[in-house]
Amino acid sequence: MTRAWRMSGILAAAFAMIVIGSSAVAVAEPDRSDPEPGFCEGAERDASLLRDQEGVLARLGRLTTLNNWGDVLALAAAGWSLPTHLHVNFENLGLAIARPNALIETQARAGNPGMVVYRALADTPLPEHIDPYTPNFPYVLIGWAHGLQYTPGVYPTSPDFCISKEDWFVHEQGVHTIPDWGFVAEPPQEDYLGQSPGDLFPLPTKAFGPTHGRFWDVHLWLNPEGGVPGTGIERPYDRIPGAAMPEDAFFFPDKRVYEDDSTPGSAVDHPAHHH
Repeated sequence: MTRAWRMSGILAAAFAMIVIGSSAVAVAEPDRSDPEPGFCEGAERDASLLRDQEGVLARLGRLTTLNNWGDVLALAAAGWSLPTHLHVNFENLGLAIARPNALIETQARAGNPGMVVYRALADTPLPEHIDPYTPNFPYVLIGWAHGLQYTPGVYPTSPDFCISKEDWFVHEQGVHTIPDWGFVAEPPQEDYLGQSPGDLFPLPTKAFGPTHGRFWDVHLWLNPEGGVPGTGIERPYDRIPGAAMPEDAFFFPDKRVYEDDSTPGSAVDHPAHHH
């Protein structure tokens, strides 16, 4: 079964790259005459994060814990079938399982993240947390993520999910490396960070493996004490062991991306929100 998931992961990764390549139409620039949907602050933002969390937990049900291969198959049936780094746990980021069709979507939707994130519960040596080809059951849900194609200065919108623009950052284009299933960033040529929309298939690459372009990303993390989930690139609570993710894998765009952006929540500074 381990071999089966390994092969399905590689095939799904290849499929996802085809999907990305077919979705070359960028998110349209919103009409500035009306308030943009999808952005809020304060109590409204907290309420939205809680609704998103409630929707995710309701959809997953008992699959907030993955005890065996049967649970993995049930999660795939629920839509999340692509282990983007196979079984690799990343430090303070966990193990990610994505919906292969997520990157053809043009809006974020509450309770429907593109990726769910787990951590291995076992107190085992680090090699067992980062072995891409051997599972380390059980896994428990620690968070989820929404991600959409990156267009400089054009933030993802949503009819039913609102956050601050400061919550959105960018996952750099790059390579999911084989055989270790890590990540190597392949930034495009640009004058400042985030200026370019990037390439659908960044070539030539410095490593071998499936590639992806830049995309907007927001990570939401279950608060161990309950209540509003935290946001930020890394989980802001107790440390999770795993492989080190390169520092250039994620970034907040340079402030020049926002110079012509006067919509709500477009502050230049981008601190993580911890609750």
